[in-house]
Amino acid sequence: MRKNLCFTVVWLSLLTATGWASSMSSIGKDQVNVRSQPDLKSEVLFQAGLGYPIEIERQENDWVYCHDWKDNAGWVYKPLISSIQTAVITVDNANIRKGPNLRNPVVMQVSKGEIYKVFGEQGQWVKIGYYLENEVIGWVRHDLIWGD
Repeated sequence: MRKNLCFTVVWLSLLTATGWASSMSSIGKDQVNVRSQPDLKSEVLFQAGLGYPIEIERQENDWVYCHDWKDNAGWVYKPLISSIQTAVITVDNANIRKGPNLRNPVVMQVSKGEIYKVFGEQGQWVKIGYYLENEVIGWVRHDLIWGD
């Protein structure tokens, strides 16, 4: 059993280090530069705010290459990345419900581009809430967000 666990840890580390596996993360500081190359002197393609969800595709030294929900891509300095999972609303209006099904009442509506912290998942539903306040709002269908 211990050998299997060690093998799994080593294998996952190799996958991540070589860029074979992608993972979801978020931006850990406000107004982080996303650059064209893994270098502080390279062109800034865009800036991403605190909590902005990204998918990391590969790593090179202290930099990660990532993309966002709009298919923008670039390099971010790794210490500026957070492991807090967030999601962005991808439709014009989405209902947030009290529970993880359509029979639950709507507690609020949210708009395209809004970012929320992910607190959990159940089937095709994701529990989301406010990032800074660390407060749950409710449940949204998985197909209405990106980043979970």
